[in-house]
Amino acid sequence: MKRLTKLFFILFVSFISCNEINTSDVPKDDPNSTTINYSELNFEYIYEVKYYSSIEQWINYFELNEFIEQLNSNDFSSLIDNKKFLLRFFKGIKFSIPDEINKPEIKSRLTVIETDFMRFESMLSNYEIDNEIKIKMVKKINNSFSNLNFQIDKLLEKQEINLD
Repeated sequence: MKRLTKLFFILFVSFISCNEINTSDVPKDDPNSTTINYSELNFEYIYEVKYYSSIEQWINYFELNEFIEQLNSNDFSSLIDNKKFLLRFFKGIKFSIPDEINKPEIKSRLTVIETDFMRFESMLSNYEIDNEIKIKMVKKINNSFSNLNFQIDKLLEKQEINLD
């Protein structure tokens, strides 16, 4: 009987304390709001390539960087109903990789970015998606691009160490 009383008391206190949480301080999202100020959002830190001189002739890389900047500024026009162009672009970027970084690690990172772009294009072209999903996909693309940049630096760093 004592255990039952203790259990009941604990449940009662838990129930009372849960009801005392003040929800007025929690910001509420307006479900009817469709505007987002993308310039105020923090899109995860994008890792920048440190060995810039090794990729400065890789034009397609800089085009990819521009696409990602467009996404970060809430411009999705380059994606909507543009599947054929994206397929051609990513095929071209994989064939134009500079020789010193033309490794499977780089190609796999580019494939991940391509998959993210194609998925996002499909979502934008075929469905009415809410802003949370857009933000999530832009963050995912930024993360994939950061991973590519980090891998480029690691490959070039490794080559530099092997030369010494």
